[in-house]
Amino acid sequence: MSSASSTTGRKMVLSTLLETDHYESIIKELTCTKCKQYMKPPIYLCVDGHSICCKCYEKSYQCHICLKEFALIRPVVLESLANKVLFPCTNGGCPKHATLPVLEKHTPHCQFRIINCFMARVYGNCAWEGRAGEWMDHCFLEHKQKVTELPFITIKDKWDAKRTEPVLNYFLLKCFEKIFNVYQIYDKRGGRMMWTVLVNDEHADKFYFEVDIFLPNLPCKRIVYRRPCKCEKDADFLEHTQNVYIPVENVFSMLDEDESLNFTVRIGEVENLPLLETPTASESLILLNNDEHKED
Repeated sequence: MSSASSTTGRKMVLSTLLETDHYESIIKELTCTKCKQYMKPPIYLCVDGHSICCKCYEKSYQCHICLKEFALIRPVVLESLANKVLFPCTNGGCPKHATLPVLEKHTPHCQFRIINCFMARVYGNCAWEGRAGEWMDHCFLEHKQKVTELPFITIKDKWDAKRTEPVLNYFLLKCFEKIFNVYQIYDKRGGRMMWTVLVNDEHADKFYFEVDIFLPNLPCKRIVYRRPCKCEKDADFLEHTQNVYIPVENVFSMLDEDESLNFTVRIGEVENLPLLETPTASESLILLNNDEHKED
């Protein structure tokens, strides 16, 4: 039997095992009877043997089932199982089974989790709720002006001085087999405009984005910035100095006759960026604050 056939066979056996009532009973034994969450070590027992997870134990002074005190012993075998068992994802319909550390990373980004349309948080005009994996299809159907399958999007946005929400605009770019989240944020207190791009990729710095602000009838007046994309899991993405920040007075100077800001956001791959050429000796070169070139 070939190695590939053997691997396929093992996967089929494992898949069958995970669906059995026997395996489900093991999962039930490793589920906290109080909060109904999977238990990971440390696990605690009462004197009658009822188990409870660490979080519930820290908030309890007696067993919630028999009302007796907790035991001093730890269920070593139960904790060993909890470290080895493949737990099913709690999002309905998801076929994922994994150890608890892996599952904890998977669940917040699972395509089967139920979410609300993020467009509603920015524009306030969408009541959609559904699986995360179906959200892009919804956006292409209901928010056509905010999404594109091109590596760029061009916007003409009417400036509204009365808007108080920090996120002015939010766009989705589906390209390079990724989903790029584009945010345009107005930091009124700091007196600046900010753009940032997040992508669901651990190696987000493989991609860059450009913000190109222009005046359609005045090609000589233009502002272009290039910055690296950042990972969606980066909780402090707004604090990074690698975002595009532009003073508001510079933005005002780029409003057209309709009081609109015209800009393009482009996505690219860093590996395809041309390197800057090193200047030759014959080209102009000025060295400032260099002691070797000071006259005696």
